[in-house]
Amino acid sequence: MPPYVPKYVRPEDAAQSRAQLKRRLIGTAIAIPVAFIFLAFGYSDQAPAFLRSSIVAVDRALGYPIIGLLSLILG
Repeated sequence: MPPYVPKYVRPEDAAQSRAQLKRRLIGTAIAIPVAFIFLAFGYSDQAPAFLRSSIVAVDRALGYPIIGLLSLILG
């Protein structure tokens, strides 16, 4: 069996891959709290009726994970 020879990756390609991974991680780190804040606002009394009803409908379709998470954090 021949010895394992790792695939050569150019330094430019490695840097581009690291930059793309960093962008994805930063985007995910921003998107999760923003989505949580939006959903929490959807359950508040200050949210418009159409937003509140749509958030409840999405939550109902998923099995109420949003309201369960909010009750754990705020309760």
